[in-house]
Amino acid sequence: MRYLTERQTVIARNIANVDTPDYKAQDLAPFSPAGAANGVASSSGASPLTLVQTNPGHLPLAADSATTSQPVVVTDPAYGAKPNGNTVSVEEQMVKSADVSNAFALANAAYAKSVSIMKLAITG
Repeated sequence: MRYLTERQTVIARNIANVDTPDYKAQDLAPFSPAGAANGVASSSGASPLTLVQTNPGHLPLAADSATTSQPVVVTDPAYGAKPNGNTVSVEEQMVKSADVSNAFALANAAYAKSVSIMKLAITG
């Protein structure tokens, strides 16, 4: 879900810069659950998932487990560049935004279902 949040932020940044001269459209490198689960960087060079201390009451993290965000990559323009050098296509960004929204809803539904299964297993 964090990956999807970061990707939505990058897409929003692209839409905000739709009229900025020489702005290049960006996206995140694809997410690799296998690499994240094993703590190994994916073949695309994306960093593995790391733990984050979100509350001061949580156990402290080791010094080397600092959080890193996903790498942002410049995407190839699907619709070509505008005369001012900008490669952002609003239509393409809106499709990507809808894809992220659908993926987030799917992940949220899977998480909610797993929580309800665990509650059922605990309470009997």
